[in-house]
Amino acid sequence: MLHRKTIVSTKLITILKDSHQPLSVNQLITELRKHQLTPNKTTIYRILEKLKKNQEVIEIKTSHGTAYYEYATHQPHHDHFICNSCDVVYCLDQCHLETNKINTQALLPNKNFIVQSHEFNLHGICASCATN
Repeated sequence: MLHRKTIVSTKLITILKDSHQPLSVNQLITELRKHQLTPNKTTIYRILEKLKKNQEVIEIKTSHGTAYYEYATHQPHHDHFICNSCDVVYCLDQCHLETNKINTQALLPNKNFIVQSHEFNLHGICASCATN
């Protein structure tokens, strides 16, 4: 939760909560403009950093360096597919590591490592880019 709630931060959180896919800063700015809000990118990044610090938002980075954000607390943990061509991030329905009961501890260098969380992202070409 943000200490200082503003109109922009409140609307940004609402946009993230209502979105069915992760959004980039440019996409967030476009959505905010639809509500007659015109913050600069620095303001958006500052809000997102606070939300990340509070573990309310998850950041997903593409291979091209674009960061996408999704609200973390209203969805069960899930993974993503990231298109290397168009940089769109798609949510997968579930976490396949958990569904398939993959022992992540067995993947570690030794038993003294402790897994606290994980991110599992698939990178490739989406259906739209594959047909173009």
